Amino acid sequence: MVNRPLMKYLVLIFWLLAFGAEGAVSPRTKVVHEARESRLAQTLADQAEEALTRLEEEFDLKFQGRITLVLASSAEEFARVQPGGTKVPSWAAGVAYPGQNLIILKTPRLLPGMDVKEVLLHEIIHVVLGQKFGARPVPTWLNEGLTMHLAREWGWSRQITMARAVASNRLIPLDRLVKGFPENRFEAETAYAQSYYFVAFLRDRYGSEVLGRLVQNLSLGISPENALLQATGLRLSDLTEKFAHWVSRRFSIFWFLTGPSAVWFLAVLLILAAWLIRKRAAARKMAEWEAEDHELGIDSGRPRKTGRRDGT
Repeated sequence: MVNRPLMKYLVLIFWLLAFGAEGAVSPRTKVVHEARESRLAQTLADQAEEALTRLEEEFDLKFQGRITLVLASSAEEFARVQPGGTKVPSWAAGVAYPGQNLIILKTPRLLPGMDVKEVLLHEIIHVVLGQKFGARPVPTWLNEGLTMHLAREWGWSRQITMARAVASNRLIPLDRLVKGFPENRFEAETAYAQSYYFVAFLRDRYGSEVLGRLVQNLSLGISPENALLQATGLRLSDLTEKFAHWVSRRFSIFWFLTGPSAVWFLAVLLILAAWLIRKRAAARKMAEWEAEDHELGIDSGRPRKTGRRDGT
């Protein structure tokens, strides 16, 4: 029996090579591209290899096989090279086909301002997790958390979001982050930050291999709650409590230094500093006047210390 998806994939690669596309390579990635994109293609091949290595070393997620990355230099080509004529939204910057170890990206020429490395890393996560899970759904918190770690997205905005959620006691229950994220903007920002830090918490408390065990359990169809139990030895309620304590220790002080209370605290400090500066300036001015009066032999009537201690 002919494997139709595989045949369509082979036809795609043959078509690209036949029409003058070139290839940049790394040990586990081949980039098919136009000649003018050769420098970008080799950069992406190297970045893909680095990402696959980090997934193995930091999260115990091993990838089998080789990824083919196609760089589309026009919107028409992006639509044309989709396997089996799959329809992809025109605004999409990239798409992954885990079953074929295939990633198709638009070049930055088509989307000015696009961070092509970030898009690549997102699609690599889809391929790696897709290879593990097959047709089974991947928990959203795991997908997004791993992607942000891979992209090293740990900026101030994410830390402030997490600190705000901790200070307001608005952490989102993990079971609400399995099938998607909230639509509310504040809750969505919290969901992304919480996913990032939950992955960090698991690795910090249970070692890098815990993610590998967790993914293996989930890929077998085990529920997220039981998969976490088998990977960490804790029920979800206990694990959630430990995570809340973990983030509280890290972000309670951070929120004090960056949140609204910090504004009032700094304002009080500035007012106090201004008062002290004015007081010292007035004292210096008074001392200058007294020195001038003393030199001229004038009693100005200004109160001043006499230095006498006998009370007379």
